[in-house]
Amino acid sequence: MLNFNPAKRISINDALKHSFFEDLHCEEDEPTTTYVSAFDFDFEKYELSISQTREEIYEEIMLYHSTKAQKRYLKNRKKYPNGMLYLKYGNGKSDDPKDKMKKMFEE
Repeated sequence: MLNFNPAKRISINDALKHSFFEDLHCEEDEPTTTYVSAFDFDFEKYELSISQTREEIYEEIMLYHSTKAQKRYLKNRKKYPNGMLYLKYGNGKSDDPKDKMKKMFEE
């Protein structure tokens, strides 16, 4: 059951059904989840500076306090399902962060 190589490891569903967990397994009481899109983990593709990380955290916080930020997030998530940080940190035409931010929020 415990194997470092994920290709040789049993799935989580098989692990829960394993006899080792027989006394703990209760299918009706086990949480399930839905797929988390790549959009929400786009930041992991970049090595951000402290100020860039701070900016990303601020934008995340704004999702809980601004309807406008929530609407923009939903629109961008639909338009860029694999993430959109390349517009800010990727191979953009401008190296000026203000230009990148303007382009990102123009739409």
